[in-house]
Amino acid sequence: MVVVGSPDQPEGAVTRDGEAWLLGRAARGEPEAVRWLLDEVAPVVYGFVFARVGASQAVAEDLLQETLLEAVRSAANFRGEAAASTWMCSIARRRLARYYEAERRAEVARSALRVEGATAPADGAPELFERQDAVVRALGRLPALQRQVLVLKYLEEMSVQEVADQLGRSRVQVQSLLQRGRDSLRRQMGEEGA
Repeated sequence: MVVVGSPDQPEGAVTRDGEAWLLGRAARGEPEAVRWLLDEVAPVVYGFVFARVGASQAVAEDLLQETLLEAVRSAANFRGEAAASTWMCSIARRRLARYYEAERRAEVARSALRVEGATAPADGAPELFERQDAVVRALGRLPALQRQVLVLKYLEEMSVQEVADQLGRSRVQVQSLLQRGRDSLRRQMGEEGA
């Protein structure tokens, strides 16, 4: 492992300047720096994405790969003002927005064809983990737009106005989507418990 630190940091710690250096080296394909990126940074980003895509491992892996590629291409833009994982989570957030938009479009196309008439906790408590897992699975079965507003509101901790601005909708529309999303999530959780 490449160790880049300073005397006032614990052994093995990587400073933000060191992260910028390592990210640049990873972009050039240097094995130790690539290993740092994959072993130290990628798991954090994967967890961030996984929780936001309804526990779909395949989608989370695809979005992580896209994020890593974009991070490597944009390595020169990383100034070290935040941790590399934080910077990459912001890249992942943009990838998630694109994913949700594509999923919404696909859902609209599918609905047009139908005749109108779906991290382990720190203390390790198994029941809490099972509950979180059930919530993530239920979230994954919601319609894309409902899932997106719930993720933006409750995981990203955005205000209703910020969600409305991001989605190009009114506050009233977002509040309605939030209500429908919460109701759908409750139903999904009830069905899973049955």
